Amino acid sequence: MSRIHPTAIIDSRVELAEDVEIGPYCILEGGIRIGRGTRLRGHCFMQGPMVIGEDNDIWPFSSLGVAPQTSHFDPDVEGPGTLIGDRNVFREHSSVHRSIHETDPTRIGDDNLFMDGAHAGHDCQLANHIVLAKGSMIGGHAILEDRVIIGGNAGVHQFVRVGRGAMIGGNAGSSLDILPWFMVTVLNTANSINLVGLRRSGATPEDIDIVRMVYKLFCRSGLTVAGATERLQEHAGQPMADEYLRFLTKSTRSICTMRGRKTDVKNKASQAADTP
Repeated sequence: MSRIHPTAIIDSRVELAEDVEIGPYCILEGGIRIGRGTRLRGHCFMQGPMVIGEDNDIWPFSSLGVAPQTSHFDPDVEGPGTLIGDRNVFREHSSVHRSIHETDPTRIGDDNLFMDGAHAGHDCQLANHIVLAKGSMIGGHAILEDRVIIGGNAGVHQFVRVGRGAMIGGNAGSSLDILPWFMVTVLNTANSINLVGLRRSGATPEDIDIVRMVYKLFCRSGLTVAGATERLQEHAGQPMADEYLRFLTKSTRSICTMRGRKTDVKNKASQAADTP
């Protein structure tokens, strides 16, 4: 049977698998279904409609499925809610907001880590094996593909798409779409590739060569995005190249590239910091 602490407040519409654990002072409102092995450690707040999968670990003061922070949204409207997969970890004060769409929920996939204070806004679509470090912020409608890493206090603008394996360093951010395996450590600037992440993911040497080639095309060649894409199409048929071409087809915003040399970007950032 589920273990429910006597101080927890649970709506009559909540459905719990047999071995779910609900810790002290948790509040569950609305239609919520929680899969087996999931644990709410205490002081968690949830609102439905929401489906939570199996073996999730939810820490104190996290808020899941709550109304979006949008001035025109009526918090009493439930909408399609939130869909959360399996084996996710939501650490203290992390938050996920439910959808404002009429049909599509906010979606969180499997095996993701939300560190302390990490936030995913309404209508976000997060895939699998994503890490959101402490204080990271994902704007509404953003799409994060597999294995994305967002550093501490880093931000992703609303409607931005972040490709598989991309990384945003701490205190950085992007209002532009980020190509797979690119690394952003200065605002809206792709400084490098996530070579460590590529190797950890099991990428082949051929895959890594394609990523290096794509980075040079988009960030070092001086070509426009359209020109770089045309050159990339010469490699169509290679799996990694095809992944980039698919991403570019789906992209609805400008692409995060790099203008100039790394040292130029660092100098500009330093000069901006020194300006009174």
